[in-house]
Amino acid sequence: MVKNKKGLAVVLFIFLLLIPIQAFAIDFDITEVEIEAQLNEDGTADVTEQFTYEFEDDFEGITRSLIPKEGMSIEGFTANDSRRDLEVEVEDGLYKIYRSGNDGDTIQVELNYRIVGAVEKFEDGAEFYWPFFDASNESNYGDMTITVIPPAPSSESEALGYGEAFDTTDIREDGTIVFDLGDVPSGENADIRAIFEPGLFPGVTAQDGTVRDELANDREELENEAAAFARNQQRAKAIGIPAIAILGALLIGLVSFAWIKASRRKREARSGTYEFFVPEDSMSIPALLHFTHPNYVAANGMSAAILDLMRKGKIRQLSDDHFELLDRSTDHPHEAVLIGLLIDTIGDGQAFTLEQVEAYTKNELNHEDYNAATTEWNKEVKAEVTAHDFYEKHIGLRWGTGVLSAVFIGLAIVSGIYGLLPWMAISIALAMLAFVFAVGYSPITREGHRVRYEWRSMKTAMEQLPAEQWEQLTMDEKQRAYAYLLGSDLKTAERKAKAFTPAEPANDVSGFAMNPILMTAVFVSASTTVSSSASASGGIAGTGGGVGGGGGGSGAF
Repeated sequence: MVKNKKGLAVVLFIFLLLIPIQAFAIDFDITEVEIEAQLNEDGTADVTEQFTYEFEDDFEGITRSLIPKEGMSIEGFTANDSRRDLEVEVEDGLYKIYRSGNDGDTIQVELNYRIVGAVEKFEDGAEFYWPFFDASNESNYGDMTITVIPPAPSSESEALGYGEAFDTTDIREDGTIVFDLGDVPSGENADIRAIFEPGLFPGVTAQDGTVRDELANDREELENEAAAFARNQQRAKAIGIPAIAILGALLIGLVSFAWIKASRRKREARSGTYEFFVPEDSMSIPALLHFTHPNYVAANGMSAAILDLMRKGKIRQLSDDHFELLDRSTDHPHEAVLIGLLIDTIGDGQAFTLEQVEAYTKNELNHEDYNAATTEWNKEVKAEVTAHDFYEKHIGLRWGTGVLSAVFIGLAIVSGIYGLLPWMAISIALAMLAFVFAVGYSPITREGHRVRYEWRSMKTAMEQLPAEQWEQLTMDEKQRAYAYLLGSDLKTAERKAKAFTPAEPANDVSGFAMNPILMTAVFVSASTTVSSSASASGGIAGTGGGVGGGGGGSGAF
């Protein structure tokens, strides 16, 4: 019982935290297992196993791994399904039984084999001590019973189950021993130990020593462990449950208060009637896009960044396709990174063309360098946003909730060990909530909300902005507004292109890009090409974790 609950808790805890996925696994349930071991006078054991499988996928067969204890062996393995004998392949203790079927089928397969050397005889008893499965087993067993039958009626039968088999023993009048395990989760051990009179096994050579005292000592130890487990379980209930409830209420209250406070601050920034205007020039357009749009697309932002460099007189557009460098001095590191990529790496050191961008990114040899440059550009854009302190730190609060997360993890482990599974699940959920809060709680400041609201409102207003209102803006306002629109809402920018981008002389440093939509399409295509290249870049035999190195498990393929 103790090992049962500890093992189940660990399995559930790891599953909930890591959620592992087994690729290509057949979905099935083993709903019933009956194992019968008929002991013979010569010390062999003829084993019959019946497994009932319910499949939720098409399948080719089932597997059974059998790992004999040291000095013993498995012989004569066969399988049938009550209608016919089934083909069996074996390799390194893994038996593959071929019995195909379809999704929704329920099948019953019978396995037969002999354990040679299964019984060891001592001065006071003959012992069958065997693990029919071990911790390497990856399947859950439903309604499992294991029956051990002596070669003749026994009046001195004794038995003990270990792991999942503890406290499951029933000794019948004829000395037959039944271990009723019920449902057994995967990853568990269950050793069964049965002792009979030595005279029932005349074909087995007796060894010096006794075994019944050893079994009695093991039984006492397991019973003491079970009693200690029960006491600790009560202690865990008395202390752990109130702690989870109180700390959970504290955490939920803290998170709720922080959320309400942040929501109120956001509403305050949006109060008042909005009238269209272009916000002040407080940061670069790429940084604004990064800060104001969670789904910011770097390829669109790159086009907006080029327009921003044109506005600042750093780059001049000579034609739809051709751009010339005018000034290498920049206001921000990310602007220097972009100039280095476009002018020096892709271009000729003085200019670049969109055709060169396409040719460069189609060559797979350049993808690593292009990705490295765009990654560096994004990092520097983010650094500009960070420098504006639009997010509150709350270091003490975050450290506090981080510690609280660790406390909940500890409570989850204790709850799982002592079988308080609902409270373990609650603790895990609270630990995750505290961890997410500790890592991610950086509320936006009032100034940050103001900047977001003004630029987002401007973009929304531009969707229906009359041409005459647009013409009232200064050239600098037009350039900043359109560059922001291009980076944040390409569809609206495309609809407004003719109205918002009147033809400018090619040598006008302050002019718009003549075809910003084409430019954006080129960078989106380049990003897609490079990203695509980067992206391109059943049961098993167990390890023998049972008594004496034996064990096994079940599966399907």
